[in-house]
Formats: sequence, structure tokens, C-alpha cells
Amino acid sequence: MRQVYRGVLLLGALLFSAAALSQDISGNYTLNVSQNPGAQDCVWSGDLALNQSGGNPGSFSGTADVSVTNGPCPDIDGAISGTINGTALSIGVAVGGLGNATFTGSVTGPGALSGTWSGLGITGTWSATAAAAPAPSEASPVPVMPAWALLLLAVLVCGLAARVGFRGAN
Repeated sequence: MRQVYRGVLLLGALLFSAAALSQDISGNYTLNVSQNPGAQDCVWSGDLALNQSGGNPGSFSGTADVSVTNGPCPDIDGAISGTINGTALSIGVAVGGLGNATFTGSVTGPGALSGTWSGLGITGTWSATAAAAPAPSEASPVPVMPAWALLLLAVLVCGLAARVGFRGAN
């Protein structure tokens, strides 16, 4: 019986860690981009929308609408595409119809991305934070529970059933 209990706990721990470590970056972000100190010292700010498909590792697509807030540089806008592997990510985006820039970085926390970028002969840093979700128009009558919490609950129930010796109906 102890072997069953230990097996259930080990399986639950593996499932929990896989769910907790997976990253899904789908959503809307506020993007801040700056050029490394140089002749123009441009700064951009705007919106980034990402839609991840296929899990992690996987790919994502989306749009960027980022305008210059300082300096004589082109806007960063249009369709984007990229890849994610664990917490590492790479994003390609058009820069004002002049060419492409590559943003590399990582998931630094819940709803937080950051890294470095290069393109058109310039480089810099960037960060993105999840945009605040709009308030719901009415409360959801069904409680929402994250997938990892459901897995943990299932493991606890199985572990409890194994511990008390539940064998089902015979």
C-alpha cells in the first residue's frame, strides 16, 4: 500500500512541476523599448499582443503597435512571430517598413518579459508587462481554478484514497 501511495505522490509531483514550469505568454502587453546610448537615443512605447500555439517549446504570433516617444526613429509595428523554449524567447518584428528587428529575451516572471534587441544596425533593451485585464461586466457564476491547482487536487484525492485503503465497489 505504501508503494501505491508513494507512486501516486511521485506522479502528482511530476505533473505539478510540469504544469508549474510551462510558460504560456499569450495575452496583451505594454512594451517599452530603448536604444543603447548612441546618436539618436530613441525610446518606444506601445502595445504587444501575443498568441502562443502548440505549447512550450513552441511558437507564437501576434501584432506590435509601438510608437516613438523620443528621438527621430521609425515606429515598430505590424505582424510578429517568434519561438519560446522554456523561459527563453525570440521575436521578429518589422520596423517602420525599413526592415526587421530581432528581440531575444526571457520570461522573467508572471506577465513579465525582457531582453535585448537588434536590427537596422542598432541595438537596445526591451521589457513588456501584461496589460491590466478589463473588469468583467458581471461576476462569473462558476469558480475558476488554474490547471495546476486541479492537478494538485486530483493528486491529493488519489493519495487520500490510497492512504485509507479505498478499493472501490466489488
